[in-house]
Amino acid sequence: MSGRLLVSVSSIFSETLRDVRKLLDTLDSEDIPVSLLVAPHIDGNWHLAKDRTMRKWLEHERDGGRLLILNGFDKAVQGRRAEFSTLDAHEARLRLKGATRQMASLGFETDIFAPPRWRMSAGTLEVLPEFDFRLAASSKGLHNLSDGSFYSARNLSYGEGFGAAKWWRRNIIRAAERGAAKGNSIRLSVSGRNLEQKKTMRDFVTAAKAARAAGAIPGDYRDFR
Repeated sequence: MSGRLLVSVSSIFSETLRDVRKLLDTLDSEDIPVSLLVAPHIDGNWHLAKDRTMRKWLEHERDGGRLLILNGFDKAVQGRRAEFSTLDAHEARLRLKGATRQMASLGFETDIFAPPRWRMSAGTLEVLPEFDFRLAASSKGLHNLSDGSFYSARNLSYGEGFGAAKWWRRNIIRAAERGAAKGNSIRLSVSGRNLEQKKTMRDFVTAAKAARAAGAIPGDYRDFR
């Protein structure tokens, strides 16, 4: 039985939008869907509410069928602790309330959540159903919040705290290919910050194409709700 190929990109804001669009154009032409991990704030300086160009672009992508996934409240710069990695239920609830309210006020609502760097505390997982999320994605797999089931599928990332050195990129390509050949679902993600590096862009596309060639069926996270 073939697994799914789930591809996503994070850190999408004014400085990375051009390279993110290049990635989408490339993978769209290969019929490989790419989900967008979005947040209302990034680095404490960029605010979606103040970026009309980004909002219009996200609206266009969403209306065209692109999946948007909430990626935290204030996605921090690399090097800082991942936002939802250690929060207790109370703190997670406060941040999720802020994030969901702000995104809804801008016209962007989603029932899928993925914390920055995919690192999710038990407290965060506990309170997500309070905000009508149906699916949560962590580094280890996918949590169906409707029935409590868990689908094991670790995430393979370029950037997002995982690095993008040559040896790492090659390992990801091999892991994606091997996993797909075994019938596993393959989750690939990349930080928009790393896409300005042509080699990273090239190898990320190579990993996605290799997984598909080995048998993984392109889809998106809605397939697991």
